[in-house]
Amino acid sequence: MNDFNLHRRQLIKNDQIEIVNNYSVLHFDDFPILYIGTNKYGNKIIGSHLEEDDDTKMILTLHTILTNKEFHQFLNGKISYLEILKNSTSISIVEKDYKFKILKAYDIDFDSLPNEYLPTSESYCPATVKSHSLTFSISLQGKLADLNKAIADEVSKIQNGFTEFLEDRIKSLKGFDLVPKALLQPYAEGSFKINFELDLSQKSKKGGNLFLSQAPIDKYIANYINYISENFTEDKDIFTSKNEDFSDKLKELEATLSDVYEKAFITKPNNINSFIKEDLIKSAGKFEKITEQVGKHFESASILGITETAETSLGFIDIDYCNKFQTIVEDIEVSKKGMTIDSEFKEYKIYIYHLNTDTRTGNAFIRNLDNEEEMSKPKIKINGDDGLEQTKYTESLYLNKWISVKAKAKKIGEKFKYLDIDYDN
Repeated sequence: MNDFNLHRRQLIKNDQIEIVNNYSVLHFDDFPILYIGTNKYGNKIIGSHLEEDDDTKMILTLHTILTNKEFHQFLNGKISYLEILKNSTSISIVEKDYKFKILKAYDIDFDSLPNEYLPTSESYCPATVKSHSLTFSISLQGKLADLNKAIADEVSKIQNGFTEFLEDRIKSLKGFDLVPKALLQPYAEGSFKINFELDLSQKSKKGGNLFLSQAPIDKYIANYINYISENFTEDKDIFTSKNEDFSDKLKELEATLSDVYEKAFITKPNNINSFIKEDLIKSAGKFEKITEQVGKHFESASILGITETAETSLGFIDIDYCNKFQTIVEDIEVSKKGMTIDSEFKEYKIYIYHLNTDTRTGNAFIRNLDNEEEMSKPKIKINGDDGLEQTKYTESLYLNKWISVKAKAKKIGEKFKYLDIDYDN
C-alpha cells in the first residue's frame, strides 16, 4: 500500500471530510469506487477508492470538497473527476477500517498524487438510475443566504415564479384533467432553502384515470427542470426558428413526455415535438422570474429533487447563467413578436422600484400600451452626470410615486424591455 508520505502531511479534522448525509454510490466493485454525499456542514463531497490492504484491514480513499457548481456540473457530465481534482484546494487522503469508519484524514495537493492513482481525462459521472418525486427545494447560496437569511420580497418572487412554473407544466398535459397545487414546506437549514411539494388531484370524482400512478410525471417534471436550467440556452436556434432538429437532451425530454402519455393510456398531442417546444417557450417566461432575483443578495441557487433517501441536483443557476438565459428569452420573444426602438425621446409614466444611484441603472414598472391593466418591468438607464439624490427618480423609488420621464423605449411586441431615460431635474 502506498503510504503517500502521510507521516509528513497535516492531519485534518474528520468532520470536515466525513460524509454523513445524502450518501450515494456511483460505482461499486467489491468496494465503493466512486461516491458522493455531504458533510455535517452541508458541503458537497466526492470520494473515490484508492487501494486496500488485507493484512492491516485498511482502506485508503480520496475525499474532495466541491462547490455547488462543481457538484452539479459533475453529476450532469459537464466536467470530469480529473478536472475537479486539478482545480481543487480541498483534497484529502482518508484512512478507513474495513467497516468504512474514518481513522485519520490528511491534507494533500493534486501535484502530490502519483499518476497511477489519478482518474483518466474521461472520468465523467457514470450513468445512474435516479429516483424521482414531486418534492423540490431551491437552495440559495452566497451573501445573505450563507447566514440563513434572505430578502422577503425576493423569496416571495422565487416562490411565486417556481409555483407557477410547476403548476403550469401539469396544466399543460392535455387529457389528464389534473389539478396541481404547489405546497410550501418549512424553510430548511443550509444556506437558505425554499421547499415545495407538488400535489396532484384529478378533476373527476368517479375513479378518474386508473393508470395515472404508472405515468412517470415526477420523472418528466424533474427532467424538464434539468433541461431548462442546463440545456435550454444551448438550444437557442431550436426556439428562435422553425428548426425541428432536436438536440439529444430535448429528444430525451420528448421521449419522457411520450412515456407519460403511453403509461397513462391517454392519447398524445398530434405533434408532440411542437407541443413541447411551445411549452418550453411558455415556461421560460416563468423561469425567468427566478433568474431575475439572483445576484444582489445571493450569488447562486441550486434546484434539487428530494426523495426519502437522496437529493438530486436538477439545476444550478448563477449570475452568468441568468444573464445568458434572459438574453435568450428576449431573443425568442423578438423572433416571435419583433422589436421596436423609439427614434426620439417620448413621454412615459413610470414607477421606479429599484435604482442604483452610482451606476444610474435599475428597474421600473410601466403600463403596456395595448393593455393598461398589465405592466412591464423594463430595465432603465438614466443619462447624465448629475447626482440622483433628491430628484424625482429617487422620490419615485422611496415614496412609491409614479413620475413622468422622457425616454427612448425598446419594446418587444407591446412589452417594454428597456428605457433610456433623458435626465431631467
